[in-house]
Amino acid sequence: MNFRLKNPTIGFVESLEISDFIKEFSSEEEVKIWVGTDSHSRNGNVVFATAIVIYKTGSGGTYFYYLTRENKRYDMYNRLIKEAELSLETAKFLEEELQLKRPEIHLDIGLNGKSKDIFNSLTGYVKGLGYDCKTKPYSFAATNIAHIYTK
Repeated sequence: MNFRLKNPTIGFVESLEISDFIKEFSSEEEVKIWVGTDSHSRNGNVVFATAIVIYKTGSGGTYFYYLTRENKRYDMYNRLIKEAELSLETAKFLEEELQLKRPEIHLDIGLNGKSKDIFNSLTGYVKGLGYDCKTKPYSFAATNIAHIYTK
């Protein structure tokens, strides 16, 4: 997985450069990493935005994001599954390729609204793969940060 990520402060970086940036950013302090994906569909085109959020405890944080565009129609459930898959692929890349700590996955689902029908399936899927996950209203990486870049 090699992709270009964008950081609002420093611009575009290659995915393999993130590890160096995070190590420099954290400078031996503990960091937390969250990954979340949101999407928006219009006229059969879907934009998926995946955010990687890094927080240095007590000092603030930064984030990166990348976009995936598909010319495909999804129903809501399959789109939510695709969001989870993109987040999990990104988490695996951060762990295996960049040797970073295991991130927490943020899902754009909740117990209110239509996504409640898929809530148990998606959270079970993510937890079954060994990741901690958060859902609405605590899944800010997906619902706040990634959401900005879907429009």
